[in-house]
Amino acid sequence: MSYAYSRRAHTLSRHGIAVAIVAAVALPTHVASAQLGGLVKKARDKVVENQVDKQVEKRTGSTSGREAPPKFDDVTLELTSERVGQIIRGLSAGRAVLEGSNGSPSRATLVARRDEAANKSAAISSANNKLISAHYQERSDNQRCRNDAIHASYKKRKASDDVRQKEFQAKAMSDPAFREKTMAIAQKMGEAQARNDTVALKKLAAELGVDMNAGAADSIAADKACGREPARPAVLVQVDQLDEQAKALSEQIRQLEEKSAATEVKESGLNERQFHMARERIEAYLSAVKYKAQPGGFSGAELESLGARRADLEKVM
Repeated sequence: MSYAYSRRAHTLSRHGIAVAIVAAVALPTHVASAQLGGLVKKARDKVVENQVDKQVEKRTGSTSGREAPPKFDDVTLELTSERVGQIIRGLSAGRAVLEGSNGSPSRATLVARRDEAANKSAAISSANNKLISAHYQERSDNQRCRNDAIHASYKKRKASDDVRQKEFQAKAMSDPAFREKTMAIAQKMGEAQARNDTVALKKLAAELGVDMNAGAADSIAADKACGREPARPAVLVQVDQLDEQAKALSEQIRQLEEKSAATEVKESGLNERQFHMARERIEAYLSAVKYKAQPGGFSGAELESLGARRADLEKVM
């Protein structure tokens, strides 16, 4: 029963919700309802009212105003008229940033552009689902074939390199002149590598019979056995471009929101912790008032200051 009526707690006062629910329950929609005794009806009304109270408290975080004001310190500041004005000034400045007051696109404009790009991307993908699926299947098959071909080419090349390396080591052991030459080239290779001179490094490696581009032979073997990776269809290229646009716009939105948040704090004249604590308490106040509940956790002076600027706060929160 409480679930069915809990949604009406959004717009009615505690007492109004309870009365509406009791009235609805008491309608003579069934013969048995008319036979309820006074005590049963009274008990039922009390249960319904308690359930409504719980729903309002759950939504507002209020305990019917019974919560005592907090202990004010250098983070939780008392919301005097002046401080409420500071919060409003900060929030107004932050909202102006989001609305593009400096000539840059507003947050709403950026969101609309991002959503447009994302929706176009989704529409193109949906309309070309079969073509895109076929491309990814072909790409997967090609990649599998290329991996196998590259691995086979590498094993064959490595076996040949192992034989050549053994021959090289044997000659270095038996031929002092060759050994000295090899050591000199190896030293030069280390120096070339240290200065990141790839041209000299490849040239010196070639003198030792080492091909620095040997890995390219594996790719060539894969191209020969499997063909090159299939080109992306034009529709996928378009989808990629739209996705990049949406991603870039999301980043612009994030940056704009960060700038707005920083502006709020700066223009309020409070530090970051003070501002966010004050804002959180004001949000709790507005939430309680919205649901016709008595705000808890505020001093009488704070309630007076907040009440006086309530309309202004609701515009900028």
